[in-house]
Amino acid sequence: MTPKRLSLCCGLCLLFLANLVSAESPLSWEACLKEAENNNRDLKVAEQAVRAADDTHIASLGQWFPQINVGTSLGRSGPDPSIGGALSDPNYLPNATVGISAQETLFSGFKDFASVDLANAQLDNAKAQLTQAKAQLSHDLKVDFYQLLFYQKDLVLLKSIRDRDKANEDLVQMNFSGGADNKGSLMVAQAATKQDDYNIEQTKRTLRVAQRQLDQVLGRDTMDNIQVEGEFDVPEISGTPNFIELTNETPAHLEALAQYREANSTYVTARSAFFPTLTANANLNGAGTTYDSMSAGWTATISLNFPLFTGGHDLFTLKSAEESQQGAKDTLESIDLKTEATLENAYSAYINAIQENQVQQFQVKASQTQEEIAKAEYLNGLLIFENWNQIESNLTNQQTAELSGLMNIKTTEANWELSQGKGVIP
Repeated sequence: MTPKRLSLCCGLCLLFLANLVSAESPLSWEACLKEAENNNRDLKVAEQAVRAADDTHIASLGQWFPQINVGTSLGRSGPDPSIGGALSDPNYLPNATVGISAQETLFSGFKDFASVDLANAQLDNAKAQLTQAKAQLSHDLKVDFYQLLFYQKDLVLLKSIRDRDKANEDLVQMNFSGGADNKGSLMVAQAATKQDDYNIEQTKRTLRVAQRQLDQVLGRDTMDNIQVEGEFDVPEISGTPNFIELTNETPAHLEALAQYREANSTYVTARSAFFPTLTANANLNGAGTTYDSMSAGWTATISLNFPLFTGGHDLFTLKSAEESQQGAKDTLESIDLKTEATLENAYSAYINAIQENQVQQFQVKASQTQEEIAKAEYLNGLLIFENWNQIESNLTNQQTAELSGLMNIKTTEANWELSQGKGVIP
C-alpha cells in the first residue's frame, strides 16, 4: 500500500471514530438522574459532611466512659552528671515504675449533656444541609435537562417555521411576479425568512451553552455534545397544600432548628462553669529498682472543685451565649415566615404555568385553523398580504409561546420542589 493510500485510510478511520464519538445516544431523564447521583461534586461534599458530623457525634459519647491511662518509666540516678557516668558509673541506682489510672467525671454542671446535644444538633444540621443539597441538585438537573430538551425542540420548531415562511415567500414571489402583490409584501416575506435563519443559528449557540450546563450538573470532567430525549409532561393539579405544615418539613426550617439547638447547647455549656465539678480517680502503681522488685500500691480519691472567681470570664461568656441563643430563636422564627411565603409564591407560579399552558394549547389550535383559512383566502385574492402576514406571525408566536410555556412548567415545578426541599433524588 502506498503512503498516500495509507494516509487516506488512516484519515477515514479517524473520521469514522470521530463520528461514533459525536453520535452519542441521547440520554433519558432516568439516565441523567443516575449519573448526577453518582458523580455530582456538590452532593458528594454534603454526604461527606454528614459522615464527619456522625463521627463527631459518636466521639462525644466517649466522655460518658472512664478515661483509663497506662504509663511506665525506667531510669538511673546517681552523682556523676556526665552521660558516660550515667551509663557506666556503678554508684548509679536503677529505678522503674509502672502504673494504671482511671478517672470518671461524676458531675460537670451538665456540660457533658450539652456536649452530646451539640453533636446531635450538628449532625441534624448536616443532614438538613444534605437534604437541601439533594433538592438543589434535583432542581438544577431538572431545569438543565429540560432546558436542553427545550432548545432541541425549539430548533426543530424554528426549522419548520422557516420552511413555512419560505413557502410563503415563494407564494408572495409568485403573486408579485403575476402583478397581484407589491414589492413591499415580497420584502416583508423575505425578511421573515432571514429572521428565521438568524433564530436558528442563535438557538444552536444557546443549545451548546445548555449542553455545557447539563455536563456540569452531571459531574462530567469533559464537555461533550450531549443530547437528551423525552417529552414535556404536564402534571395533574391537586388540592392546595398546607403551607404551614410544609414549612416545618423544609431543610431551611430543620437547619435553623438545629442551629438553635446548637446555641442552646452552647448556653448550657457556658452555664456549667458556675456549677461544681465532681471527679473520681483511682490509681494502681508499682515502683522499685527493677520491674521484678516492684512494690505495688494504689490510691482512690473523689475531688470536688468549685470556681470562685475567674475575672468575669465565665459571666460574660454566659451572657454572650444567652444572646446567641435568643438570636438563633429569632432567626428560626424569621426563616419560617420567609419559607412559608416562598412556598406559597412558588406554588402559585407553578399552578399559573400549568393553567396558562392549557390556554396556549387552545390558542395554537385556533391559530393553525385561522392560518389555513387565511392562506386559502390570500391565494384566491380575498385577503390582502398585510392581514395574512399578521395571521402567519400570530401562529409563529403562539407555537413559540406554547413551547416556552412547557419549559416554564418544568422551571416552576423545579422551583416548587426546591422551596419544599424535595426533588427526584431520595
